Amino acid sequence: MLGISKQGHYKRVHHLQKISDLSDSIITKAQALRLDHKRIGCRKMFYEIQPKGMGRDKTEALLLSSGFRVARKRSYHRTTYAGKHWYPNLISGIQITGVNQLWVSDITYIPVSYKKFFYLTLILDVYSRKVTGWQLSATMKAEDTVLPAYEQAIATIAENQIKGLIFHSDKGSQYSCKELEKIHVKNGVSPSMGGKAWENAHAESLNSILKNEYIDFDNTNLTLKQGRSLLKKIIHKYNNKRPHGSLKNMKPVEFETYVQQLTSMKKPIFKINY
Repeated sequence: MLGISKQGHYKRVHHLQKISDLSDSIITKAQALRLDHKRIGCRKMFYEIQPKGMGRDKTEALLLSSGFRVARKRSYHRTTYAGKHWYPNLISGIQITGVNQLWVSDITYIPVSYKKFFYLTLILDVYSRKVTGWQLSATMKAEDTVLPAYEQAIATIAENQIKGLIFHSDKGSQYSCKELEKIHVKNGVSPSMGGKAWENAHAESLNSILKNEYIDFDNTNLTLKQGRSLLKKIIHKYNNKRPHGSLKNMKPVEFETYVQQLTSMKKPIFKINY
């Protein structure tokens, strides 16, 4: 009566069942991913799962409709105040061709209980998106924030790789202190500063990723020691397990290994557009 053959009917039933099974499989894998990356986006989950038989847009729509949408957090807490002297912006429009050419840094706040905050200082290699140094502190003093994070980052690379490095930040007083200036001079590092938030976009983006996807210390009343222990695991997870669209969905450590195998002509080039 409907003009549909028995064969056509069962073929469609089989197709719908196949889609249903695939959808269930994708959702199960997405749930497992969220256990490790609590706020990872749906698009990045697609590239991690790489389902056979369902494209990016359909997978993303499936996950969004299945409750995987992530509500973004907003931060309005001020963490830096302008220092008395500034460095010029050295990075606007430059091109970077490898690691340890440009590091960016910022300080962000981490709420742990009512009117209690810790401060997270991060240093990022812009080329590989790898966090090279970090520090969690109870104060915003330079000796508790930028200085230990910077020393940690420098300790990870050879002396001959430091020369020519640009260290970019906002105009916060922590980044213009005399102690940091001495370390710059000692290691042959060129300090650089941006005046607006978008002039330190990579650092701001890193803050957003970590606070939206991994760090959730609200109302935990953690001690500083506990917070540092958790942050160590989070930074390791970010560096080794989080895919980045700008890195062809590779993880920072994976990307660093990948580019080491390329000739200089084939290595990616990133232009700084701020």
